[in-house]
Amino acid sequence: MRLAPSAANAALSMRALLLSAALCVLLWPLVHAVWLSFAPGDLLEAPTGEWSLRWYRSFFTSPRWTGGLANSLWVASLSAVFAVLLGTGLALGMTKAQAGDSSGDGRSDSLLARLVLLPLFIPPVVLGMALLPLMRALGLWGNLLSLAFAHALLGLPVVYLAVRDALQTLDPDLERAARGLGASASMTLLRITLPPLVPAIVFGALTAFVFSLNEFVIALFLATPTIETLPKVIWPNLRYTLTPIVAAASTVAVVFSLLLLAVTLVLRSWAAAWGSALFDRARSA
Repeated sequence: MRLAPSAANAALSMRALLLSAALCVLLWPLVHAVWLSFAPGDLLEAPTGEWSLRWYRSFFTSPRWTGGLANSLWVASLSAVFAVLLGTGLALGMTKAQAGDSSGDGRSDSLLARLVLLPLFIPPVVLGMALLPLMRALGLWGNLLSLAFAHALLGLPVVYLAVRDALQTLDPDLERAARGLGASASMTLLRITLPPLVPAIVFGALTAFVFSLNEFVIALFLATPTIETLPKVIWPNLRYTLTPIVAAASTVAVVFSLLLLAVTLVLRSWAAAWGSALFDRARSA
C-alpha cells in the first residue's frame, strides 16, 4: 500500500524531526562542555554573565597540558602510519591469497581476518593489561612508540576493512593485463592497484588518528609520568581537581577532531580525483 504524497511528506518530516532531536541529545554534552570552558571562576559551572578565556590561557601556558597535547599528536600520527602500513599490507596480501586459492578452502585467511578484527572486540582494559608486560619485555615502555604501537592495534581493523572493501571493487583483469604487458609487480602495485585505494587509505589513516587522539584506557597502562597523552593528563584532574581547565582541554581535543573530520572530507575528494586520474592514465598507457 503506497502512501499519498502528503502522508509520505509528513512521514519524512517526522523522521527528520526525530533524527534531529536524537542528534541534539547526543551533541548536548559536547556543547555543554564547550560552554563550561568559558567559566571565569574556579568551579566547573556554566558562566551566567561574564565569559572568560582564562582556562584556555592556563592550558596553553602549562607545559604539562601542552606537552600532553603534543604527545597525543605524535602518538596519533605514528599509530596512523603503523595502522596504514599493516592494514593495507594485510588487505592486499589476503585478497591476493584468496584470489589465488585454487582449493577454495580459505580457512587460514578467514582465521587471519578474525585475528585482525580482534582488537575491536577486546576491552581496552584487557588490551592494556596484556600490552604492559609485553612493552616492558621489549624495552619500549616509557617511550612514545609503545603507545603508538598499542593505538595502531585499534586503527588496524578500520584500515583493513576500508582497504579490503575498496579492493572488492577493483577488476583483477587490469592487474593481469599490466603484468602481461611487462609491468613489474611493484609497478603494477603503484600504478594500477594503489591509486583507486587512496580514498580508503586516507579514510582509514585519519580514523586511526582520531581513535588514538581520544584513547584513554590503554594510555593509563602504558603512559608514564614523563610520557603522558592529553586524555591521561585530563583523568587525574577529573578525579581530584575538577576545574574548567578540563573542559578547555576537552574542547581543544574536540576542535582537533573536527578539523580532522573536515580534512578527511577534503582529502577524500582530492584523493578520489587524483587516484582516478592516475588510474585512467595508467590504463590508457
